[in-house]
Amino acid sequence: SQAASQSSSQAASSEPAATSSSAADATDVGEGSTVFAFEVTDNEKNVTRWNVHTDETIVGKALLALKLINGSDSEYGLMVTEVNGLTADYNTDKAYWAFYIDGEYASAGVDSTTIEQGKTYAFVYTKE
Repeated sequence: SQAASQSSSQAASSEPAATSSSAADATDVGEGSTVFAFEVTDNEKNVTRWNVHTDETIVGKALLALKLINGSDSEYGLMVTEVNGLTADYNTDKAYWAFYIDGEYASAGVDSTTIEQGKTYAFVYTKE
C-alpha cells in the first residue's frame, strides 16, 4: 500500500533531524508573538523539543509560565530542579540541569536570559 511504502521510506532515511526552530518533531506550546526552540535532554539521553510561543522577554519566565521548568530561588537566581516533569537533585545524586544556548553552556541563568528569536535554548540532565 502507499501508506506502507511512505512510512518505510521515512524510516530508512538517514538524514539528520532538522535543528531549525521549525523542527518537524517539535511540539508547539504557548501563545504569543515570539517563538523560540526549546530542547530537553533527559537522564536517558532522550531529546524532547518544543517551539515555545510567548509574549515574555525572558526565557525562564516563558518556560515557568508553561510549567516546562520549575525550581527555587537561590542567591544566584532561579535554581532549576525540574524540567519537563523530571527532577534533578544535586544533593541526592549530584545531578543537575545544565542550561545551553545554541549548544553552548550558558554563562547566565535561564531567569536572566533574554529571548532571542532563532536561538535554541536547552536543558540537559547532567550528573557529576
